[in-house]
Amino acid sequence: MSKQQFFVFVQVERGMTYKVGRRLVKEVPHVKEVSSISGKWDLLVKIVVDSREDVGELINDKLAAIDGIRRTKTVVAYFVYNPDDVFF
Repeated sequence: MSKQQFFVFVQVERGMTYKVGRRLVKEVPHVKEVSSISGKWDLLVKIVVDSREDVGELINDKLAAIDGIRRTKTVVAYFVYNPDDVFF
């Protein structure tokens, strides 16, 4: 079964970063990591799903429904480069 990996940038209401981050980990299926980041976005969320699953539905119905989220931007990750896989 093949997997798809997505990164979602999340902008939250002022003072809500940690609360929203904890809720994402607890309440959104397939969330593997949530990092607090600097800049325009407040959180970076890593999601890994089975390639047959609809990530749009997951993001729109589960992730964006969490109170305190203002905006999201989703990026698809196609390939993971792992130092253990590089042979020189």
